[in-house]
Amino acid sequence: MKSLKKMLATAGAAAGAAAIVLAAALPASASTQGAGGHGNYEWINGFLAGPGALANAPIVPLQLRGAVNTRGSINLGGNGSVGTIPTYKGTLAIEHGNPMPPPQLNYRTCRETFTVSTPTKVVGSQSSGVFQGARGNGHAVVVFSSIAPRYTSGQNKGQCNFSQNAQPEPYGAWISFHAQGTLYLRHH
Repeated sequence: MKSLKKMLATAGAAAGAAAIVLAAALPASASTQGAGGHGNYEWINGFLAGPGALANAPIVPLQLRGAVNTRGSINLGGNGSVGTIPTYKGTLAIEHGNPMPPPQLNYRTCRETFTVSTPTKVVGSQSSGVFQGARGNGHAVVVFSSIAPRYTSGQNKGQCNFSQNAQPEPYGAWISFHAQGTLYLRHH
């Protein structure tokens, strides 16, 4: 387990990689939306809590609703500007930002939170299966949060240890993922 700051530094695009999930990620089953559905719009939501949220490459389970309905997951251990998401329906490629926001620090509870907000764009030419030739734009917000330990001795005893080498408490760590945007599938 490593510090939340180091996790974001080594996976600088981790949040950006999370943002790449605009259409699907490793679903257990997938289907395109029929009549009466949400047509060409997609909503993605996911949440991971506990020690897994502090992993070098955390895997967040996702639920996708809209043009494609499915469940899946995303590995947040990437650092490129274009990510690929393999699914049972094909591979989706998405261009995304890799912002590195400053943390929000709560000195009373020792909670540190990074909120990453980034635009996304489907790269249909690099996608395959049902996603080949797809297009669309969206936005994703990924929140990484953990509780820093407190100093146990010295002049800072009892204060929050937000240093780069501090190991966050695993019981208070979590990641939330929310994305939405247009997804236009090319019908074969």
